[in-house]
Amino acid sequence: MWPTSSAGNAPLKLALPKGPMMRHVASLMENAGLVVPGYHEGSRVYKLSSESPPGVFVKVFSPKDIAIQVAVGNYDIGITESLWVAELTSSFKKIAVMTVMELEFARGWLFAAALPGMTTQELNARAMENPVRIVGEYPNLADHFARSMRFARYRVFPVWGRASSYVPEGAEIAVVKERAKGDITRKGLEPLATIAESRAVVVANRESFQTKDLSRLLSPLKEAL
Repeated sequence: MWPTSSAGNAPLKLALPKGPMMRHVASLMENAGLVVPGYHEGSRVYKLSSESPPGVFVKVFSPKDIAIQVAVGNYDIGITESLWVAELTSSFKKIAVMTVMELEFARGWLFAAALPGMTTQELNARAMENPVRIVGEYPNLADHFARSMRFARYRVFPVWGRASSYVPEGAEIAVVKERAKGDITRKGLEPLATIAESRAVVVANRESFQTKDLSRLLSPLKEAL
């Protein structure tokens, strides 16, 4: 059972994702009996409220922003991608966001990819003269990868979308999320390493988890799975 407290009737704030995850999350919410009118694929309404359970304030964000909004306590619960949680906690170990449930959609992998035939040994040799350039939407995870490779010198450049297009002119390595390795090869690159697995997750603010009755939302979601 999820923890409850004397603040069982305190208003709850729920952050839901927009974009490709929206269809899956809306279906999950419906199966869980959580009624949020206006939340569906293609909707451009970003401030909502739930009918069941009543009194839950809902706002729609990009998955990247949800991890941050929950971590700083603006929202009690959110549904996002595990990579955005990992991106945040890799730099802020004690930040107050916790994963309370793993979901079965938005599956994929975060890869470090380079031109075909390029090896980490060659990149390490290049790094002795010039920094290895790494691009991606997950700069903290990219930095963690670079340190694990022990590159003598490297630079991480955050980009928004299509990191693979920067190789080879703009970077030697692209950190990209794909459903499978084959998706990388179709873009003319090859994976150097698998950095992390990705999937949809339900996250909660740690203080809210300890002081509020989140079971009104979490229990129906768990049962729906």
